[in-house]
Amino acid sequence: MKVLIDDRLLRSVLLEREPAGLRRVRRTDELWTTGAWLYRLCQAVADPTVQGALSGPLAELPPELRTEVTAKLVTLPPEVATVSVRELAWDMGQLVHRHPLNFVALEALAAARRVGAAICVGVGNVSPRLEAAAAAERVRFRVIQA
Repeated sequence: MKVLIDDRLLRSVLLEREPAGLRRVRRTDELWTTGAWLYRLCQAVADPTVQGALSGPLAELPPELRTEVTAKLVTLPPEVATVSVRELAWDMGQLVHRHPLNFVALEALAAARRVGAAICVGVGNVSPRLEAAAAAERVRFRVIQA
């Protein structure tokens, strides 16, 4: 099944530590992420002096390995696709009238609908509103240990 992954799961994939739960769900299908989740991970990694929930695992790496992972983040490997907000904006504009979601969640829901993917988020990154909206829109929603 195609899966749309959040910033925590994206970080794990780029670290070549794809969680077993994610591998089981997607099997050999495509990985997708959103521009907002990609941005949040880039923001967390861009300042090496800050060690937060997203950047912490990268800060622990030796400098050469951190540089490799950062390069993957900047160019995204071909196995991770994104959908442009340009393609999602109309659907997002309609969805916001049905579901009280912020931009990040709206983009995720619209992207999952657009590409026919399940939304997969890491533990600790669960939005109950996104989960409820996904159920209402018949989009699969999975929580995966990152």
